[in-house]
Amino acid sequence: MKKIFLLILILCLCTPSAFSVAEVAEKEIQFIYINGSNNNDKKMKNWFFNGMKKLHPQMSAKFSESEYIKNKLLDNGNYRIAEEPEAFFWGDKSSEEIENINTDLGITKMFSPRLAQRIRSFMAHCLHDAIWVSHYRNMHLIVDDLHKQIMNNYKKGKPVILFGYSAGSFITYEYMFNKFANINVENYFNKENVSDEFKNFVKENKKQNTCIDALIDSKLAIYSAEKKLIPNTNFELAKENFNKLDDYTCKSCMPKGAIKGIVNFASPLVLFYSDISNKDYPLTYHNKLLYKYLLENDIFWLTVNYADDPFGYPTTKNISYVDLKDKLNMEITPNKGFLYSKSDIKSRRTVLGAHTSYWATGKKFSKAVVQAYIEGYELYNSNDL
Repeated sequence: MKKIFLLILILCLCTPSAFSVAEVAEKEIQFIYINGSNNNDKKMKNWFFNGMKKLHPQMSAKFSESEYIKNKLLDNGNYRIAEEPEAFFWGDKSSEEIENINTDLGITKMFSPRLAQRIRSFMAHCLHDAIWVSHYRNMHLIVDDLHKQIMNNYKKGKPVILFGYSAGSFITYEYMFNKFANINVENYFNKENVSDEFKNFVKENKKQNTCIDALIDSKLAIYSAEKKLIPNTNFELAKENFNKLDDYTCKSCMPKGAIKGIVNFASPLVLFYSDISNKDYPLTYHNKLLYKYLLENDIFWLTVNYADDPFGYPTTKNISYVDLKDKLNMEITPNKGFLYSKSDIKSRRTVLGAHTSYWATGKKFSKAVVQAYIEGYELYNSNDL
């Protein structure tokens, strides 16, 4: 009888902690890895997936071992990194165009010198996707597919961290730019060339903050060739669509808390989006809103490149929150968000091999990412330490 009573007592004592472990296990952060260019064939697709499987255990371990990250990002241990990584693979979406390029290369092979042909083939396959994905019509479809994957995790209660490799950094940037619900609807239409009648209608019919994609999907605005957001000036049509804007916002925009952060690496982002880093170029209104949203919603944006990677460019000069606030010229209520670039770690590979070495040097690269998080957090949130 005593043994039975002792067994019941042990089970009662153990039960709360078992439930506690289960609750903690449910609160996970999902890492999603996004491929770069030149992943169109089976060989390169396998290279990406194998690289992700090698890197993720190292990345997860370094994040989990850091007391600093445990306290800040993982909410004092209430979250953990999901054991299995997820891939967002877009390398096969341009396969038809790559086949056309290969056909053309087959023609030039007949009369071109061998070295010139090899360089031509290398440039075509490496640069094609980077240029292809930067076109709005292609990027829009890819960003929407990524949004579905992020929302799938959000519905499970799993915020995500996006890892954008090489041209994958274009996708993380475009996701933030188009999906962050950072647009005050009344302010937007007040500053645009629409009728006073429509401005008054907007003022009388309050809507929640929205994003660029919701304005486009609702046909309240379009993108011009210069990538400017142009409002719909047809009052009756705009009025009808405006009444549905909150529904489009729920469908097309990222909800708060869905993303914890962005890690771009081996990133040539500023080569294609030069206004981000050009200190003499005035930031567009929507870029300013992107930065404001990051800072106010506890989201980090890291760019981590090896120093010897010729295709890795810092996204921006590292500046303090005060300096960034002055540059944005906006009222900001900071909430632990920050952006930071780190490119001072050497891969110790050849110059040509450095760009592809991140997956194989997971321990070193993961350590650099953790250090970048700590340095960036301290730069922007020194009063919180």
